[in-house]
Amino acid sequence: MTTKEKIKQAALAAFAQKGYEGATMQEIAEAVGINKASIYNHYKGKEDLFLAVYQDVARKYEKLLKRMIRDSENMEIRDKLLHMFKEYILFYYKDLHISLFWTQCLVFAPPELRENLYVDIVKREEPFEKKMLEILGEGMQQGIIRRDIPTKMLLSYRAMRDGLLLWMRIVPELSGEWIEVFWKDFWLGIQEGKGGGEQQDETRNELKLKGSPDSQPADKGALSLYTATCLICHREFGIPFTDYRYKDIKYNRCAYHVCDDCGKKIQEECQKITGLSPESIDFWERLENRRK
Repeated sequence: MTTKEKIKQAALAAFAQKGYEGATMQEIAEAVGINKASIYNHYKGKEDLFLAVYQDVARKYEKLLKRMIRDSENMEIRDKLLHMFKEYILFYYKDLHISLFWTQCLVFAPPELRENLYVDIVKREEPFEKKMLEILGEGMQQGIIRRDIPTKMLLSYRAMRDGLLLWMRIVPELSGEWIEVFWKDFWLGIQEGKGGGEQQDETRNELKLKGSPDSQPADKGALSLYTATCLICHREFGIPFTDYRYKDIKYNRCAYHVCDDCGKKIQEECQKITGLSPESIDFWERLENRRK
């Protein structure tokens, strides 16, 4: 690697971690093992070096977009969207400096620099955005994806993709296996589906709050229990006031509950379908406990 390339590599790390304003030419020179003055033999100044790093990062981004489009060309619509969702996240998850550098460019760079960079990025993304809108539009025409404004749907796609990437950085438990789990949430949201209002109403009507004026407790000795109808086996089961579901049922905030036996069966099925470990299935519970 030439000295010029080493300078750019050190600059990428510095700009990614400290931003344009925070990074100094002195620390970049020290990281390379040269004098600060030697940098100016290769670059005119800090802005010139920053733009050189940007050009490298932007070219890699452009290659990523082209590769994702090419590799997914013969896939079904759902698989195309998933492939590009997953490949993007894994690419930036594996390279922290490039990921952080983009944040510095788009959020924290000086206004005059940021504006020019944004125009350049939009231009580089045009083919990818056009392809994505074509895929979404085709999905709507085929009745696979619900009809909506494609540009808005694409924005939701990008927001979930970039949001998941950020959370994978913050929470170590969110490894790559979670990508497809979150993808399913997005796909179910955009997928064309049949209305289930009547079924939901029937399920809601099955919920009976024992202890209310128009009903009597099944067990007179269990006055602290509310009972609900299990969504799966349709049997009534009691919920003590210490259970987290108690208030939901008491105040009629949720009509969907399952008994403990069915709950265990559901967890086992989730593990089979997703291939996730029990620890991963329980991740959100641990996360909530952290917040408390």
